[in-house]
Amino acid sequence: MWCVLRPAQSGTDRAARKTAGQCHMSALIKQLEIARQDGDLSDIAFYFAELLGRLDPTAGDPLRLAAALVSQRTGSGHVCVYLPDEAEHGLLTTDNELNITAPPLAEWMAVLKKSSVVTMSGEYRPLVLEPDGRLYLYRYWDWEKRLAEDLLVRAQLPDLDIDDNALSQALTAVFPAGLGSSDQKVAAALSVFRPLSVITGGPGSGKTTTVVRTVALLQAITAMTADAITLAAPTGKAAARLREVFVQSATLPGLENLQLPERTTTIHRLLGIHAADGNPFHDARNPLTCRVLVVDEASMIDLGLMVKLVEAMPRHARLILLGDPDQLASVEAGSVLEDICNGAQGLPEALAARLSRVTGVHDVSGARPSNAAPLAGSLAVLQDSWRYGRTSDIGRLASAVQAGDVSQTIDCLQDPVASATTLLPYEGQPGLSRLLIERIVSGYSQCLSLAIAGAPAHRVFECYGELRVLCAHRSGISGVSGINRLIEQQLIKAGQIPARVSWYPGRPVIILSNDYRLGLFNGDMGIALEDPGRPGQLAVYFPQPSGAYRTIWPGRLPAHDTVYAMTVHKSQGSEFGRSVLVLPERPSPVLSRELIYTALSRAVHALEIWGSQDILSLAVSQQARRKSGLQHRLQ
Repeated sequence: MWCVLRPAQSGTDRAARKTAGQCHMSALIKQLEIARQDGDLSDIAFYFAELLGRLDPTAGDPLRLAAALVSQRTGSGHVCVYLPDEAEHGLLTTDNELNITAPPLAEWMAVLKKSSVVTMSGEYRPLVLEPDGRLYLYRYWDWEKRLAEDLLVRAQLPDLDIDDNALSQALTAVFPAGLGSSDQKVAAALSVFRPLSVITGGPGSGKTTTVVRTVALLQAITAMTADAITLAAPTGKAAARLREVFVQSATLPGLENLQLPERTTTIHRLLGIHAADGNPFHDARNPLTCRVLVVDEASMIDLGLMVKLVEAMPRHARLILLGDPDQLASVEAGSVLEDICNGAQGLPEALAARLSRVTGVHDVSGARPSNAAPLAGSLAVLQDSWRYGRTSDIGRLASAVQAGDVSQTIDCLQDPVASATTLLPYEGQPGLSRLLIERIVSGYSQCLSLAIAGAPAHRVFECYGELRVLCAHRSGISGVSGINRLIEQQLIKAGQIPARVSWYPGRPVIILSNDYRLGLFNGDMGIALEDPGRPGQLAVYFPQPSGAYRTIWPGRLPAHDTVYAMTVHKSQGSEFGRSVLVLPERPSPVLSRELIYTALSRAVHALEIWGSQDILSLAVSQQARRKSGLQHRLQ
């Protein structure tokens, strides 16, 4: 018997439902139901396990447990379950009262291999089992396989046929003396050579500035026109920021001849995702027309969306991904950028020598023998932060968090000389309310005053861009809902917003679900301001990548919420002058160093962390690692 239940010894009603001692195989579904009722197993995972058990009753509880586990983990962001890590371990623990233990690996694998609902050869079945023990839902296995195949083919296409002397001269022109780092020059040259390139680096490392100069290089040496280059990002805010960097950079030395790419858009709009079924208008049979596609904030792209994106790319087109793999992974399943970066380490020696020759950089790091991984030579890492500097307050804190150095993290935040980073404890709702009154409400009051006075939309957006509260959770007093409620209560007391009114001038909102007909997507942010076409009425303004705004009547919006506070996940792709991260008072599975790092990298000038030293230490010591097989497929 492999399913061991350890019931609580208390006399509570819930404990009385549990079967003491060693369970019978037929009891598993009852125990899964208990886990579902207790919130440790999702409804969909429970019913999926029950369904597969009915479809193949001979496989019994090993199949049911595998089905429940893979469904639950996929819902948590994993692409697969690695059975060797789960075998003979306690699973689906409920408040330490229930522990379902998985069977030995050999026994588990043997049952799954024989099951009629499991495949090992790729034909359609609900579950796919790889020989190494990775278990997938079929859709995610198919996505991962297709993505790996496309990236491998793309990475092994011939490099751009160009005269090295011509490129060297163009690099000198685009990177005038004293501008740009050696890393940036190497990254730009590599992105010119390679059909697939990934430029990574921390906040302020110059990823977007580097890609601007890369585009200028391509235009200079290939006569590529502006309409051949498309810029894209996962959210409207990130797309607008990418466009803004290109516009601002056009006046910099070395970029006088830059032609601004004509199209900047979100990935969903670029692909033409259909409202009815989520399928793209552009795919392998109807590809995009661009010759170069630059995608910013690639860490936000989940597995399913990345597959759609690369398959819509013409085979001859160049794909340049920008992002920071140390940030939080996408909301949906996958850690695609991190997997690609891990699968693309190093440089073939011949490419390293060529990069050194054209850039004049003698120490091009990462050179490996010619038998390097297929994606080797596709990755460029920018080491230095132009925004912070390694010795700045936020720069030092970022380095400590990335390294998982709890002691150094606390030291950075408690350093009396460090004015840009602060750790402030609080106790319960009264403590939060006090901090909000002292440190937040006045900033938002200024934004509301501008909106009430009829200031131009760009001024109101700039004001809100100076401050944002970030939360680990959506719910609870320290979550988005609780913080937004407390802030609005204080703004009502201050007379800045009316009581019992949903819409008011200056209300910031965030979209929570995609609306393909309106062209609004999860994470888009807008502000309610007076409608110029209807005096006395409000419209919600949404910034466009072009720099203009589109207005939508509030009643037409899809699911949305007030956004004085937002989750760290939703903040990706945005920057704020001052970011305030509110940590929960109790340990939580969502706490990780990636969450802390993502929050601090949203701050341009200052960061405050509200919470206890113990909770912060717990977060920094934990890494959020998602299971997938993509890195393995790319090697």
